[in-house]
This record gives sequence, C-alpha cells and structure tokens, in this order.
Amino acid sequence: MEHGIRPVMNRAVRFLAACVLLVTSTVHAVEQRIAVVTGQGSRIKAITAQNVRRAYLGSSIVLDGVEVKPLLNQSDELAKEVFMQKVLFMSDEAYRRLLLTRTFRGGSSVKFYNSFTDLLDVLNNDNSAITFMLYETAIKTPGIRIIDNP
Repeated sequence: MEHGIRPVMNRAVRFLAACVLLVTSTVHAVEQRIAVVTGQGSRIKAITAQNVRRAYLGSSIVLDGVEVKPLLNQSDELAKEVFMQKVLFMSDEAYRRLLLTRTFRGGSSVKFYNSFTDLLDVLNNDNSAITFMLYETAIKTPGIRIIDNP
C-alpha cells in the first residue's frame, strides 16, 4: 500500500479527467442542432416541435392532408440522443418502454431504422414519413426537405 501525496493526486487527476469527459460529451450533444425532414415529394410543408413530439409519442397528426408517419433514425447515435433530449424530453430507455406500452394497448408504433440508406429510401417513397437527423447531415443529404429545426 502506497502512502503519501502521489496516490491521492493520481486519484484526484483521474476523477477530474472523468468529470471533464462527462461534461464535454454532454455539452457536445446539447450544442448539436436537429432537423426534422421529409422526402422531397412530400406535401408536408412544415411541422412544429410540439407536433413532432406528439407524432413520436403515438398521436395521430394530420398536416397538409397527410397523416404523419414518424420514423426513428437509429443510424446516428448522437442525432438520436439530441432528439431525445431536445424534442421528446426523455431517455431512450423511457421512450422504448412508452412505445412498448402503447403497442400492447393497440396504439400506433414507430418504425426503427438502423440503416441511413434504408431510412432515406422510405422517406423518398412514402410522402407521409418524417424523421430527424443532425442539421449538418440534413443540409448535405439530397432528396430531402427540412420541415422543422427545433
């Protein structure tokens, strides 16, 4: 067993480094901007953050004559984390429990997409589909339109 100031300093430095990493990763997620998008051919012109939240929580939302179908973008972990924090105001685990409960009660279910390519295919082929992604990704992705930037 070591005695003296060196072991205490080592523990303090490790603790401080862990705190810095935790804070910087949280700040990075908070600074990111989310864009809600749809396919280029969709009639949905715009959607509010409140309606996005309601749609992802299972409510039926009709905009511009189209019933909105939310798609959960799981291809980008950071985008999903920011979306959960800024739009849904809940953790991924709490959201999954809520969806599971609604599905068992006969409510609508949200489709999950792990592949960005598959997600874009559905957006381009289903004019009622919406999803989210980081704003920087959305402005660089052809064939989609940004309909909200919460």
